[in-house]
Amino acid sequence: MTGVTQVTSAVEVAAGAATTGRSARVRVRLFAGAAAAAGTEERLLDVPAEGTGVPTVEDLRRTLVAEHPALGPVLEVATVLVGEVAAEGDAALVVGPQDPAAPPVVDVLPPFAGG
Repeated sequence: MTGVTQVTSAVEVAAGAATTGRSARVRVRLFAGAAAAAGTEERLLDVPAEGTGVPTVEDLRRTLVAEHPALGPVLEVATVLVGEVAAEGDAALVVGPQDPAAPPVVDVLPPFAGG
């Protein structure tokens, strides 16, 4: 991976904290067509929660599309891994205690062929 693009959303993450009740800072790794659509392979991103709980995969998708509209069609078919486990729309982005120095890793894997 080359370089990390850092973005701060409208919802600020408290200094030194990986999560608040309303947002989470995650390291998003984009692969293949997702990286091409976003123009980057990796993002450090603050994801605000739409509801009152912790941010979900759907909140991540919404935040990514707001920053990179070309990701919309890719995210519709991509698999999202949170901590190396496949996660669907309502799955939390943050599970268990988090190390502020190492935000949780989320991978976006579009379908690909080959082998």
